[in-house]
Amino acid sequence: MGDAVMKLKIAQIIGLNTDQKAAQVSSAVRVDSTFLAVLQLVSDDAFTKGRQALSELEDFFFEFEGSPAEKLNATFKEANQKFENLSAKGGPSSGWDLALSVISGKVLYLIGQGQVEVYLQRAGKLSSLLSVGAPSQLVSGFINIGDRLLFATKTLINFLGEDLEKVLNLPLETFEEELEGKIGASESENQGLAALAVEAVEVDEDTAEIPNTSVESREPVFDKQAVFSKAAAIFSKAKMYFPKSGRGRLILAVILILIVAGGIGYKYKVSRDREKNFAFGQSYQQAKDNFEAAKGLASLNPADAKAKLDSAKDIITKALILKPKNPEALNLKKQIEEEEPAILQQSAVSDFPLFLDLDLVKKNFRAQKLSLSGSKLLLLDPDVKTLITVDLAKKNNQILAGSEQLGEAIFASLNGNSAFVYSKDKGILKVDTTKSKVSSVSKTDSDWGSIADIYGFAGNIYVLDSGKNMIWKYLPTADSYSDKREYLSKTTKADFSNILRMQIESSIYILKSGGEILRFTKGDKDNFSYSGLPSGVKDPKSLFVSSDTDNLYVLDSGNSRVLILTKTGAYKGQITGNKFAAVSDLVVDEVGKKVYLLEGSKIYSVDLK
Repeated sequence: MGDAVMKLKIAQIIGLNTDQKAAQVSSAVRVDSTFLAVLQLVSDDAFTKGRQALSELEDFFFEFEGSPAEKLNATFKEANQKFENLSAKGGPSSGWDLALSVISGKVLYLIGQGQVEVYLQRAGKLSSLLSVGAPSQLVSGFINIGDRLLFATKTLINFLGEDLEKVLNLPLETFEEELEGKIGASESENQGLAALAVEAVEVDEDTAEIPNTSVESREPVFDKQAVFSKAAAIFSKAKMYFPKSGRGRLILAVILILIVAGGIGYKYKVSRDREKNFAFGQSYQQAKDNFEAAKGLASLNPADAKAKLDSAKDIITKALILKPKNPEALNLKKQIEEEEPAILQQSAVSDFPLFLDLDLVKKNFRAQKLSLSGSKLLLLDPDVKTLITVDLAKKNNQILAGSEQLGEAIFASLNGNSAFVYSKDKGILKVDTTKSKVSSVSKTDSDWGSIADIYGFAGNIYVLDSGKNMIWKYLPTADSYSDKREYLSKTTKADFSNILRMQIESSIYILKSGGEILRFTKGDKDNFSYSGLPSGVKDPKSLFVSSDTDNLYVLDSGNSRVLILTKTGAYKGQITGNKFAAVSDLVVDEVGKKVYLLEGSKIYSVDLK
């Protein structure tokens, strides 16, 4: 019938307080949320002020509109303002330490700062969820039946010392008594001792009448023997009122049988309805819990957020099969659909402003790839053999070289004031963008196989050779460049067939036509794998990453989108729009919050949110 129903048992402990230093706790349950707080305050009249502040924060949390994560964040900001004001009035020696938490369904949200700690005990293992000195960042996760949580001041943790796990193993019913006795027996001043212990337990539900079969598959049971037995009993008691004729007796007997059968049918219907309601209630609550978890995890862990959202969508769909017209379930389904883009950090773009028409730079200029360094773009037209730069800030442009200097140029990359070009007949060229001066780095080399891309990084030149499954590296010397070196280590084997693009930001990233991305660091194969994508990559055209970006971007033309990933492949968001299906390359300026897209002779820009 699904997951067991969970409830929380809470115990608290507060040590001795003084007028200058007080440690207090708060716990409150309203609707389906449990609010928890541990506070240590140093100020004049600390006990009274602390108690009042916790009461106000509790009310603020439950009155604030939003998801549990949003409510807790807002409450923590309110606490910051409140206690900073208290500290300002209390003098230089004032201070405060606070942990706030909410448990909604089976999801725990937690935030805090200062001398407070939170521990989780699960399956006999103790782990820290919030440690002293940790930044005040919201964290979240699921709790299971049997879990125990301890929210405590650092002073109490130090007081318990090696007895911490022993105390957490105490039955919660005796937690307060045992711990208070331990504190009372201590000769220390016992200032700043406060804690909340929370245990997740299974609700003792009476499910004896609910069979271990699904509602949809269960068939009605009609017990003929029971019907006739009950009918016979009633018939026996009512003999004195029966008609004398045989026909009359038969009619009355049939009526009585029908009445008894109707009663049994009604009882079965009640049992079936009860089972259906129970199954619906569990599904609805689980979908709601997963939906709230997805919202809380959206910015913390997009992959987990997507998994929780998909689960919520699936479960609420099944719940609506049981009760298709239930208004709460329909409303939850609508909320999930409306908030899905925000949770998955998806944005849609319909307007793609034209940034620059390259025909204005040179008639019939066409390019397939973009290269970005600083605030400048580099573009090569391999047909008319022309290399140009475009200043993104000033929007002006410059023709660097033509066919005479470039020969059969195919690929180009910009690195600072140097443009590097691979030419079939001239080899590797360097172009000084400030002087438009072209020099040779390497003539065509018989060791080369089939060159698939070139990239300049930190003054070095990297050449991707798909024919030899190798990356050649050229290092700057006093007056030119070194001979080629093998970038890949001797033990690293790679398949560079079907290569689309190479990008570098300390690690080298290589995109293949099927969507696979290879990553190499210091010559060795490094970890990269997609995770949490809303859907698989289809017909990608390019990727972009640099030492100036926090993220990696994939131009997924088959899905008309740009994927935003971590540099190891975890999903962070996406931008969708029809133009993404037509463009051939992209670069991203995260500082200026712009995505630049190339389509033949035109460069478009899109806002990066």
